[in-house]
Amino acid sequence: MISNQITDSIVNTVLRQMGATKIKTLPAYINIVTFKFSEDFKVQYVYEMKENDNIYLQRVAPYPYFLGEPDNSDALIEMIKKDLDGYVNAHESDNFPLYMDIERKAEIARNKLQNLLLGDKYANPEDLQGLSDLMSKVIEVLSDSETNTSDEKPVVKK
Repeated sequence: MISNQITDSIVNTVLRQMGATKIKTLPAYINIVTFKFSEDFKVQYVYEMKENDNIYLQRVAPYPYFLGEPDNSDALIEMIKKDLDGYVNAHESDNFPLYMDIERKAEIARNKLQNLLLGDKYANPEDLQGLSDLMSKVIEVLSDSETNTSDEKPVVKK
């Protein structure tokens, strides 16, 4: 524990030197919870419970997604259950491998966009406008797909 406090202190000092305007260190419990669906698929959550403070919940696998700040432990369990139930249903779908492939590509795109934003060089404005236009189209297709959902299990054409 003492070594963790020393590490926190060193890290916080360096971050202040880098220009951090506020650092708040609280005692916390970090919890990592894994649900294994199969040998090659798991859903994993990280939640942080701080004494007399907020709870933070994030799904970290199969892809990172901030789920929110539940008000209490019951709400935390309910949020995990709701998310997990969605994966139970989705995992049984014939569409699941395709969905995960789309999500993998979206993660690659997020990483490339992050590299473009934080890289050492400036992006070409025309390239960025093209990306913005493509993302608008992707959002439009996603919205259309949401409207086209059905209670019937789809037949996958191969």
